[in-house]
Amino acid sequence: MEEGNNLQEKLRDMEEWNEERARIKPVLDRAVEFHNKARHEVYWKNYEKASEFYREAIKNYKATLNLTPKYYLNDILERVDSVIEEHINTTFNLKISADRLTTEYGISDLVSFIEGLNPEEKSYIDSYSIAVSYLKIADIYYEEDNFNKAYEFYKRVLDVQCDRSFVNTDAHHKMGKILFYKKRYKEALVSFVSVLSFDKNFSEAIDYIDKCLKELGIYKYKARFLSATPNEAKKLIMEVL
Repeated sequence: MEEGNNLQEKLRDMEEWNEERARIKPVLDRAVEFHNKARHEVYWKNYEKASEFYREAIKNYKATLNLTPKYYLNDILERVDSVIEEHINTTFNLKISADRLTTEYGISDLVSFIEGLNPEEKSYIDSYSIAVSYLKIADIYYEEDNFNKAYEFYKRVLDVQCDRSFVNTDAHHKMGKILFYKKRYKEALVSFVSVLSFDKNFSEAIDYIDKCLKELGIYKYKARFLSATPNEAKKLIMEVL
């Protein structure tokens, strides 16, 4: 008797699955078609066209969810997560492509895009890619002697918390030089000490530490600053000044 009930249950499940498949598959197939087209355009770096296809794929995947799937649910949810991640990365690549970051509009567009992402969406983009993009913008401003904007974007580089030491070293170094130029010697000193936390032998940073200490009249503490962490350097400045 139990065996018969199990068989009936399996038949009901099969019937439900076939009904769901007939109802959902046409919409799901459209979503998959657009998804594959988007990936093809990404391969050829046609990011603008790819974004169009991703939007259509997302729309159709979400349409399948509105059909309240049971058997296809997990598969569709995985596909939605994947397509959103790919779409965000494609949009990011579009906004940093060509010479977009050499224009004020392009820079503003990139910043608005990144700041508009929620934490989960932002996690889809490699932090290194974001940091390098900000570093590129900062360097452009720096070369143009637009130090206020350069400083803003070097700080953005650090806020990303990228795990590549050379990126953080460069940002701290340039920020220190800007601060020194503005005669903000205490802050500049901390920036150059931060450089040494990534590269103890960075000779230019050591030279600037010398200069900052002389400007502040605390050169006798050089050895302590050279061995300090950035936080220790901040405390030491408060102690000796």
